[in-house]
This record gives sequence, C-alpha cells and structure tokens, in this order.
Amino acid sequence: MRLPPIVHHTGLESSGGATRVAQLLIDGLELGGVDAHLTFELAEQSEGEAISPEDLGAHIPRGGIVHVHCTGDWPTLLGSIPTGVKTVITLHDCELFTGGCPYPLGCPMSESGCADPCPRNFPDANAVRKRKLAEIARLEPVLAAPSRWLARLAKTHLLRPVKIIPNGIPWPMERIGKAEARKMFGIHPGARVALFAAHGGMNAAYKSGDAWKEIWERLKADMPDLVCFAVGGDREERRDDFILWPYVDRGKLFMLMAASDALLYPTRADNHSLVVLEAMAAGLPVVAYAVGGIPEQIVDRMTGMLVPPGDIGQFVETSRSVLSSRSMVRQMGQEAFLSGGRKFAVERMVGDYLRLYGSL
Repeated sequence: MRLPPIVHHTGLESSGGATRVAQLLIDGLELGGVDAHLTFELAEQSEGEAISPEDLGAHIPRGGIVHVHCTGDWPTLLGSIPTGVKTVITLHDCELFTGGCPYPLGCPMSESGCADPCPRNFPDANAVRKRKLAEIARLEPVLAAPSRWLARLAKTHLLRPVKIIPNGIPWPMERIGKAEARKMFGIHPGARVALFAAHGGMNAAYKSGDAWKEIWERLKADMPDLVCFAVGGDREERRDDFILWPYVDRGKLFMLMAASDALLYPTRADNHSLVVLEAMAAGLPVVAYAVGGIPEQIVDRMTGMLVPPGDIGQFVETSRSVLSSRSMVRQMGQEAFLSGGRKFAVERMVGDYLRLYGSL
C-alpha cells in the first residue's frame, strides 16, 4: 500500500522526547519511500521555518495525513485542522485531556473535568479542556499512546479507543564494554558509578531533581567509592564525587550510561521514558519509582528495580542493593539489553505506525 504524505508536528524543532519520536518515525518512513516531514512551533537550530499553531492546517498537503505529537496550544492547533483530514495524535503525556498540566499529580481531577479552581493555577482550565474535547469530537482522530497506563486514562477522558504503540529507539547490535566507556571519561575501573539524568537536571520537578542530592548523600555515607553523575541541568560543577553536567548530546550520554552501574530514576510521573530505553540499550539497570508506564518498561528484579512511588527511603535502600552487587549489575544489564532489543527497537515502532497509517 502506498501511503500519502505525512506531516508530523511538534512544539520544539529538535529537543524533547516527543520530537525525537517524531524524527525517528520520519527517518523510518523515508527509508520505506514514504513522503514525511516535520513542522514545529519553536526553532532551535534554525534549520527550518517555525509555524504558529493556527497555521498547521495550511501545511497539510491535499489528501495527506497529519500526525500531531505535541504543541504549545492544543485547542488552536486542533482547530486549524480542517474537518475530514486524516489525523493521528500520539499522546506523550496527559495534556490533551487536562486543563494544561502534563501530569495531574495529586490533583482531584475527575472524569467530568478539572478541579475548580485549578490547584496549579492554569487559567480557565475547565474551559480549555472543553475546547480540546470539542475539537477531538470534530476531528475524530486516531489516538495512540506509548503505554497502557496512558491509554487507559486517555480512553476514560476522551471517550475514544487508543492504540498502544510503545516507543522505540535505535538499538545497538552489541553492548559497549564498561572498561572502554570508563576510559573515555577517566573513571577508575573499580569505582561504583550512579547516574541521574533528566532534562532540567536538579530543577526537573517531575523527575525528583530536588531529591537527587539527598539520595546521593545517603548512598555515599555507606559507599565511599561511589561516584555520581547528575546530567541535564544548566551548569557544570563538581562537589566531591557528585558531578553535575549540563545537557550533553545523545552519544556522550549513551557512553556515560555504558560507563555507569545504575541509572537512578526517581521520576514522580512518566509515560514511556526514552531515558529508560536508552539506559537499557546501554546495558544499564534502572532503579525507578513504579509510576505511569515505567512498569511496562522495567521488569522488576530482572531488568531493573521498581520502588513504591514517593518512598525515598526505599529508593535509597534499593539503589544501594543494586550498586553494591557487581553481579546484579551485570545480570540485570545484560537482560535489559537483550529483552529491550526485542521489545523497544525503533524498527518495531515504525512498523506499528505503518500499520496504523494503513488502517486509515
């Protein structure tokens, strides 16, 4: 079946998980001879022209498909798409059916609407939510979500079926040796290395960035040889063996993952994290709170360890048990690499979306 042109739309030109998924899909589609390209609202590399949400409709070719991943203004963007245009929406968070928040943590949001007044001060939250729902009803898009967790939530609020398509990333043919990776960074071969990573670093609220230092200090008290990297913030700094790095390119982060013993990921809310997949591709065990779609990525005690959400004491103890056992690190890392390659390779994701486009 020959597919029509497909326009993928994101908020950012190059950064963020939604944009990366969109670009991976575009690359995979182009390899299969499908005409696919990206539109976005905020230029970061000046390689293309940004568009406003109200202008998306004008960039959809006649007979084409529009695949929306994210936007800074859902009601306006959806309102720009003409009725009858084949539309796919991938939900990378909850914002499509809330008054503005990506994850309604601790919010008494119900099926009938947002809390009033909004506890997070999103202006006119219920009115904005109703506009989104009205546009969804008009367009009747095909909805997809990377996790069963988000698919269930979306189906409840949007009253439409949601196709589950887990995220995928390029998977290496073989693991990089830890000794080789540590040599690149000057890390002692016998050191124990923990890694925190999130966009925003220690300011990343959803990723518990404010708790990273406390977790590190409690681990370091019992593990003198522990070195920790905290990646993704806005500065470079070293505090004893606690090393802060700003945002680094994907290749450097992958090598740092290969050099580490565990990714400590105390996320408070998540859908289907690409950081977790990247850790698995590097053969790195992950310790994380069992929230959102994380339990659909990590098999507890096999590819990583899951901790009851918000229990920082248990998170520290679990992290300590992993970091103190080199055999556990090796075994979990190997299983993460092998099982992740079977479930989360980019080729599988592209194939799933090709079948979805074909069903239109």
